[in-house]
Amino acid sequence: MLKSLFKYASPHAQTFDDLLIRASQRYSLNDPFELRPSSRDVLESLSNLAGKKNLDYKPSYDDYGIISFTETHNNLLMWAHYANQHKGIVIEFDMAKLNFNRYQSYPIFDNDENDETFASENPIIQELNEGQVQRVLYSHNRPNEEAYSDILEHFLVKSDEWMYEKEHRVIVPLITAERIIIRKDYLQVIENALEIDYKYVLTDFGNGMVMVSFDEALRAESGRFYYASDSQITDEEFFQSFKMAFLGEIFSELSKDPSSIFLYKLPSEAIKRVFFGCRMSEQDKKQIIEKVIDNDLLKEVSFMDVETSRSRFELDFSEEY
Repeated sequence: MLKSLFKYASPHAQTFDDLLIRASQRYSLNDPFELRPSSRDVLESLSNLAGKKNLDYKPSYDDYGIISFTETHNNLLMWAHYANQHKGIVIEFDMAKLNFNRYQSYPIFDNDENDETFASENPIIQELNEGQVQRVLYSHNRPNEEAYSDILEHFLVKSDEWMYEKEHRVIVPLITAERIIIRKDYLQVIENALEIDYKYVLTDFGNGMVMVSFDEALRAESGRFYYASDSQITDEEFFQSFKMAFLGEIFSELSKDPSSIFLYKLPSEAIKRVFFGCRMSEQDKKQIIEKVIDNDLLKEVSFMDVETSRSRFELDFSEEY
């Protein structure tokens, strides 16, 4: 039984400050077959699948992001492709504690509570097992839009050319992202849609990109309409539905831009160890170590240096410290 999963990453010290991890939307995935099952038509959403089941709420592929992990920490290709050409890091996670269950679909409803549609009860969404770690399967054949056992095949089956990655995935709704990094061009579109005077821009990176979070602004606004004693849904369910009503279409537009980055909170208790790439700069290494030491939630995290083997095409790992 697997005890650990790993994440290859660039050497961003901020990761250990705010503990945010990216979920990649369909348009930012590096495999052009991702979330595009075989079909005679261009399949852009799950709507036709939902239609076959006579469902009112029809989720789309564009509604979801994928957080990727792997079973291995010593793959040369993955160090090169996903860890900045061995100048980055690999983070080890305790698989038993790698929990993203807080990121799940919430009710979708109109102003009339009688029109509530509980997305969490939608059979298509139930099949996705949102927030859970799931193993990717590899095949020579593409998932087929007409013939499938469950919708998970569309999210978890990849070409066997990718088998070396030994990937595991967490499927999360984009609408539940904690923060998003977007192009400044979208700010006017968002402002026109929200029509509320709250600060949602957190950071201006100065390169045409900004980090935004809508939760504080929309929680304040949704509180004006929610009365717990008059409803059968929780305040969190109401808030997430309120957020979807305001931002659902905008999130769909943002997801189509590969430069948009959707961020989710890592469970701090799951982080076990950080491996430093064999080409990593001492400055980057020092910054990450300082960030980990300064974060009270990461007191149990250890470090390990990676070196190239003197005799084989493989990596050597030094003592843990």
